[in-house]
Amino acid sequence: MNEKERNAFRQSKWKRLTRQRWFYPTMYITLVAVILAAVMVYQFSSTDNTAEENQTNEDWLNNHGEVVPDMNDDDEAVPVVADQEDLVMPVLLGENAEIITKFYDPNASAEDQEDALVFYNNQYSQSKGIDITSQDGEPFEVIAALSGTVTKVEEDDLLGQTIEIEHEGDRVTFYASLSETYISEGDEVNQGDTIGLSGSNEYGDSELTKVHFRLIEEGTPVNPEFD
Repeated sequence: MNEKERNAFRQSKWKRLTRQRWFYPTMYITLVAVILAAVMVYQFSSTDNTAEENQTNEDWLNNHGEVVPDMNDDDEAVPVVADQEDLVMPVLLGENAEIITKFYDPNASAEDQEDALVFYNNQYSQSKGIDITSQDGEPFEVIAALSGTVTKVEEDDLLGQTIEIEHEGDRVTFYASLSETYISEGDEVNQGDTIGLSGSNEYGDSELTKVHFRLIEEGTPVNPEFD
């Protein structure tokens, strides 16, 4: 058989093969299988590359940077800033407490402004705090309105014995008209600790036992708003 006869034989064999009913379905299935195999190989290759890249990034962060913690961690979050204490009245008199001098507020009513004036040396001045007394006129203990550090314990000719305490949030409390003090500079006090005993002074009504109390925020006296 020469070359021409062999080619004719091959073509005839191929034609007979393509005429078979199963030929084209089989070719189609084979082609789909090849495509699917190629896709799977590509996906596995991409997954391996991504995992290697993630591992490389994690190694770099561990060596050079800070790894951000998982926000879905079940551990409880630690608060960054603790809640500030609420101010309490610096006495434990309950309903027996009486505010006899108010804080002078330029936006207050005329009646409240009048109650916030202090008469001394034949003239009136605006009160920077409040005066608290007991309705029965008896001496009473004075307590820390907030937790903090005692910065001053002094004797003032006009205000009597005084105490100054610094607190978080750039707040300061000031206590005056005391007959006794129970703390010293540098002491740490907790809210509600007894720090002194009420007394009298020359500024205002010198015949009453009372405590003069001021709240100072960022260097400015503000209304403690005890109603």
